[in-house]
Amino acid sequence: MSQRSEHSNVSKQKKGLTALIVDDLSINRSIARIILERNNFKIHEAKNGKEALDRYHKLKPDVVLMDICMPIMNGIDAMKQIREFNKKDHTIPIIAYTSGEHDESITELIDQGFSEYLLKPFKEKDLFEKISLFLP
Repeated sequence: MSQRSEHSNVSKQKKGLTALIVDDLSINRSIARIILERNNFKIHEAKNGKEALDRYHKLKPDVVLMDICMPIMNGIDAMKQIREFNKKDHTIPIIAYTSGEHDESITELIDQGFSEYLLKPFKEKDLFEKISLFLP
C-alpha cells in the first residue's frame, strides 16, 4: 500500500484544518509542510517561539507542531505561553518534535504541557498517528 493511500482516511477527516509548524530550520518546516499539505491541512510557519506566538494569536490553528531548540524563544517557553493564553478557552494539541538532543526527557515534555512528541526524522504515518489522537 502506498504511503499516500495509507492516509486517505486521515486526509478526508482532516480536510480544512490548520497547522502551525514551528522550527528554526527551513528544511524541517518544508518536510512537515509537504506532509500536512498533502493531507489537506492549511499551513502556517514560524521560525522561533516568538513568531509562533504572534501567528498563533492571529490564526488560532487546529494543531501546532513545535520544535524544542530554537533561537529567540524556545519551544517549551512558547508552548507554555500558548497554554496560558488558552486555559479558559480550549486545549490545542501542541506536538513537540525534536531530535532528542535537548535536556528534557519525553516524559518531562509531556509533564510541561506538550500534548505529544515526535522524534526527528519522523515518518508521515507517525505524524498522523499523533495528530489523530486529538483531532476529529
